[in-house]
Amino acid sequence: MGAQVTVAQYDWQFHFASWQWLWVPAVLLLLYIITCNLAGGKITWRMPGFRFVINQQYLHPRYQLIKKLVDTKIAGAMGYFRWMRFVLIWLVIGLCFIAMAQPEWVRKHRQEPSKYRDIVFVVDTSISMIQRDYLLNGKRVDRMTLLKGVLSRFIDQLQGDNVSIVVYADSVYTLVPLTRDHNLARTMLSRVNIGMAGRSAALGNALAQAVHEAVQSKNSNRVLVLLTDATRLTGDINPDVAMELARQAGLHVYTVAIGARTVEASEKNISGLIYDPADTERLKKIAEYTGGKFYWAGDTRSLSKAIGDIELAERSQDKPKIKYIRQPLYQWPLLAAILLFSVLQLLVLRQRAAI
Repeated sequence: MGAQVTVAQYDWQFHFASWQWLWVPAVLLLLYIITCNLAGGKITWRMPGFRFVINQQYLHPRYQLIKKLVDTKIAGAMGYFRWMRFVLIWLVIGLCFIAMAQPEWVRKHRQEPSKYRDIVFVVDTSISMIQRDYLLNGKRVDRMTLLKGVLSRFIDQLQGDNVSIVVYADSVYTLVPLTRDHNLARTMLSRVNIGMAGRSAALGNALAQAVHEAVQSKNSNRVLVLLTDATRLTGDINPDVAMELARQAGLHVYTVAIGARTVEASEKNISGLIYDPADTERLKKIAEYTGGKFYWAGDTRSLSKAIGDIELAERSQDKPKIKYIRQPLYQWPLLAAILLFSVLQLLVLRQRAAI
């Protein structure tokens, strides 16, 4: 809270961080006037201002012989000196309290949100990904082949974004830490093989590792993309615990179900899906709980669309932030107070020398 004046030309604001101190000199001056009036100090109040009448007892010289030399002219000079001393003392006091009020220039600086993002892809490499339940150009291909092809093309489109790839099965590995080297990411993705990390799927461990990977970055625009069929689950960490970690870290988890939805799917189905359904309910739960979105990759087109939607959804998440640039000014009234106090001391010494 503080008093402020806007200087539109420079977009700066003059601001007192502790403006309450500005009342103290006025209160002290009021108490001084009341005290002097009660003590008979000859102070009279005249609107719109006030004036001081110097009491004659203040004009008595130190020595009686010099007292006889005091005339009206000398008395007037001494009265003028006391008036100046009074003004300087209160100016020094006022400037000290102005410094304590912490005057400063404040400027609002608009920080645009990060134009780049941190995207962590969590790829399932368990044995279930070997199932050939997709049709590509009339030929059946396994889930992993389709996933790698679409994901590689998607990485090409992420200009300036940081990309990380976490692979998992029984074990979890950060194959590619967050990097802008997309050539490296594509090369490492091409080396991903089914069963390279085991046969089962430690989904909870993988999600927890991905959260750890994402929070290492200071970028506020982060997202996790989980690509799995969510079958053959194992691992030490429950998926419910892992998605709670993601939620606490403020990470949206977008889940993409790879594989058939039902056991009734056959080769004649338009999507080309056959047996071994993906656990779509579990993936929906993870997405909804963390503020992400669930997608089902029924074919190549739907998988590409899912990843494209994720990119667009995370483009405009952040809002511009306002940063305040503060330039303290307390040193200037403090310096002025020191200078005025020095002048006051010189006047006192000069007056004593004259007497």
